[in-house]
Amino acid sequence: MIGLDDVDLKDAFLEKEWVLVIQTPVQGKESLLEALRKGVDLKQGHYDRCLQVSAAGEQQFRALEGSHAGAEQTIQSVSVVDITISIVPDKQLLEQALSIIFANHVHEEPTIRIGECWGTRSNYTGDEDNPNKYWNRPDAQAIHGTAIAEKGHEK
Repeated sequence: MIGLDDVDLKDAFLEKEWVLVIQTPVQGKESLLEALRKGVDLKQGHYDRCLQVSAAGEQQFRALEGSHAGAEQTIQSVSVVDITISIVPDKQLLEQALSIIFANHVHEEPTIRIGECWGTRSNYTGDEDNPNKYWNRPDAQAIHGTAIAEKGHEK
């Protein structure tokens, strides 16, 4: 039987990873992002602090008896984003990430989904002349993104 770790690619390889998708209210996004960047090794090849923030959506819930809010009669609706991170499959790293999420998330009962999957990693094969790569395109700055300052790392 052929496994995904046997897939033979010229420019990339596949690697097992654990993916966490964390829903957080928009108002709690920045503090959670900062805590994740500082406290979790979010590496992807020769890059670190790798995560994704999705477009805003909506989360609905009703607090029940035993919650901090107590039993509520109304359904609450809040604008949320999904933050997606991937980590190497390591129990200690997962526990560290979850501890950071629970300590820094604005909700009492954060919505966190964890899955095992395979991700691609570059072989860094020297494709510097590839016209599709951002550094060879006239819109390179827009594709590569905008620099953001981390607290404690401002220039």
